Amino acid sequence: MEIQQLRYFLAVVEEKNITRAARILRISQPALSRQLQRLEDELAGPLFDRTPGGIVLTESGYYLAERARELVTLADKIVINLVTEETLRGELYIGGGETESLLPVIRSFKQMQSQHPDVTIRIHSGNGQDILDKLDKGILDFGLVIEPFDVKAYHYLKLNQPDQWGILTRRDHPLGQQATVTADDLRDLPLIVSEQLQGNRTFAERTGLDWDTVHIVGTYNLLFNASLLVKEGVGHALCLDRIVNTSGSELIFVPLTPALTANTYLIWKKQAVLSRPAKTLLEWMSFPQEKTTF
Repeated sequence: MEIQQLRYFLAVVEEKNITRAARILRISQPALSRQLQRLEDELAGPLFDRTPGGIVLTESGYYLAERARELVTLADKIVINLVTEETLRGELYIGGGETESLLPVIRSFKQMQSQHPDVTIRIHSGNGQDILDKLDKGILDFGLVIEPFDVKAYHYLKLNQPDQWGILTRRDHPLGQQATVTADDLRDLPLIVSEQLQGNRTFAERTGLDWDTVHIVGTYNLLFNASLLVKEGVGHALCLDRIVNTSGSELIFVPLTPALTANTYLIWKKQAVLSRPAKTLLEWMSFPQEKTTF
């Protein structure tokens, strides 16, 4: 199996049509069909079902498409960043959830890019498990993780802008009229919580919430869609502040009391050999931080 074959395969997956894919790839349709047949022969099974309406992925095809995207992304990243020229060029791959704590990293990148304009940044948004999976596979250079999270397995920088926990609720709800909310306020109300947070015992102990008795009506991995549930009155989203802009909207963020904050960490693999752009970004990150050696 070759990377070029995977590129051909992904083009067909994207276009759902071999003729259109061949046109985009600028090769003949018979040549593309032969490459796909070789791939299927090597994997000992069909990757597509050919139908009058176009191609449909088989179960094996879906699996290969997911893994092929990772492999092609990693291959491109290696080619771009393995540069021996004196000019710094390449790409930075950073993944994380929704938080303004990313701003110090962005500001450092902006300063770095002013001197190294050939370096670009790729930001991937996802939940904690998705970020760790891509970081461990080498697809990402850095991951952004939020407490509660054990960073000991990684090199890390502690960012100096902690986030505050609270709820996102409607302004016209009684909770929206309060300055703060307590665990007792939330005990019998419908809650929408992040998939990563649900069931976390450390968070429960710090807030006084009991996961076995709270009324959870939904979960989310990124907050924007959860905010739509809140707008429609489905429930109140347990979340971090400054993720959804509530200015001039029917929503409001109300902090928990006692106050509960969460630190954010920029992490990278201990065994990773960082690219030149990644090493340079760390050199530019001169804000107050807890730093490990790298």
